[in-house]
Amino acid sequence: MKVKNSSDLMLWTYYMIDWKNVVQILSDQKCNQCGEPMKKGEQAVDQKGNRFDCYVCHNDRRVIWLKSK
Repeated sequence: MKVKNSSDLMLWTYYMIDWKNVVQILSDQKCNQCGEPMKKGEQAVDQKGNRFDCYVCHNDRRVIWLKSK
């Protein structure tokens, strides 16, 4: 997924993303609210080439973006 500015990711909520079109796999990361395993979505890449990993919990509708190394 491509984004213009990575700072925009901070403003994106669960409801702003069409999850049917995002490739997701089960991850080892646990949701800190419900404890269920989170899914890892496809990476977001900004125009500078920075990559961000997406973790989502569909139970709590929580989205977390982490800068990838």
